[in-house]
Amino acid sequence: MIGNPVTLVRIPNQRLFGTKAAARYLGLHEQTLRKLTAEGVLPSRRLGSRRVYLLEELDCFIATLPSWYGSNAVPGQKGAADG
Repeated sequence: MIGNPVTLVRIPNQRLFGTKAAARYLGLHEQTLRKLTAEGVLPSRRLGSRRVYLLEELDCFIATLPSWYGSNAVPGQKGAADG
């Protein structure tokens, strides 16, 4: 085999997500998603009485997360290896 194996990514067939589905897609708790929306970090739309999230905007949010997100490193702080 030449090169690396190809990883298949499952793309959702829906374009709009309710709060619960959007939180699941992002791997967040619903309350965290609501907080990010209220702070203006993550855009949403109103569809009648429902709040919905566009797939493209969810993906954009993921793409703009800082590279340190989820790691033990704190931005701006020197680690033990940094001296």
